[in-house]
Amino acid sequence: MNYLVTLFFIIFISSSTAFACDIPYSEFEEAIPHIDIVSCPNDIGITEDTGFCRLVLSGQDAYVYGFKFTTDEACLSQVRKTSLSTYLLR
Repeated sequence: MNYLVTLFFIIFISSSTAFACDIPYSEFEEAIPHIDIVSCPNDIGITEDTGFCRLVLSGQDAYVYGFKFTTDEACLSQVRKTSLSTYLLR
């Protein structure tokens, strides 16, 4: 019986934390210098309908931050390291 209660509790906690917004876009926007990009890279899986992406430069490295829309505010969904040359003009 204790096993079932524990299992239910773990499943409940896991499912509720999946929808938590750890980093809302409003906090990111104020704290992190970034560049707005027109669309997210295909491998991130975020479309214009589901969210947006921002590019962050750090020395020679570049990172794409993906945000997904929620009922309240856009929330950070993922961060991917990317090639800086992809975003530089040639």
